[in-house]
Amino acid sequence: MRHSIYLKLATALVYADLRREEREWKRKVRRSSYELPWENIHLLKDIGIEVDGRPIGGHSEPEAVTVERRVRHLRRVLSARIVT
Repeated sequence: MRHSIYLKLATALVYADLRREEREWKRKVRRSSYELPWENIHLLKDIGIEVDGRPIGGHSEPEAVTVERRVRHLRRVLSARIVT
């Protein structure tokens, strides 16, 4: 027994609506995971952010460590080059 075209169309539309609702829900959950609690000072301090959005304490490592890492990276890149 074959189903009518209207029944097939109705089920297709229901499935499409369910997929649309699922995508909207996932988008909402994904966006909420990146929202920061700007109104709660204590949670911002737990995260490590000042009220104005800057990180607490500025730089977390000395400048000498950063420079040493950059030099090490540049040496690795230059030594890995294939001379043609």
